[in-house]
Amino acid sequence: MPTPQALHSSSINPANLVELQVLTQVITQLQSTNDIAGTIPYLAKIVQIVNNQKLSKPTTQLPNYYKQLNQLRLVQADAYSQLAEAYFHTHQFIKCESNLLASVRIWEKLVQHGNASEDLKPRLKQAYAMLKTCYEDMGKGQLAQHMETKSSRISSDDA
Repeated sequence: MPTPQALHSSSINPANLVELQVLTQVITQLQSTNDIAGTIPYLAKIVQIVNNQKLSKPTTQLPNYYKQLNQLRLVQADAYSQLAEAYFHTHQFIKCESNLLASVRIWEKLVQHGNASEDLKPRLKQAYAMLKTCYEDMGKGQLAQHMETKSSRISSDDA
């Protein structure tokens, strides 16, 4: 499981940054003892905090605003993904699916609009694979096949 998301910004309430740092420390400690289920409420709180972050739209320097917005979207997607992974490892596949789909939507939009970093496609492929497993375990073979197709499209785009 990746390290919980670290968030440093001058546009975010400092109290939220402190809370994120404390939550991250608790999650890291729980992960070190393999208490994945114990991390879920803390990861959910991180998702909540990150989702409530708003950027004020500037009247000037729009490119900088969009760069910050894309960065915030990546942080949101990563937070959803980490929560989904915890649900996946605790076999809570419906909750995993819900959170993973939220991160996948963000990643797909970033890739579609060309705002993605190079490490985004592997994360997207990993998310599709996790969704495929969830769907298989839930008996949704057609959706599992759809995830396989989406994953192969990413591979063919790289070729």
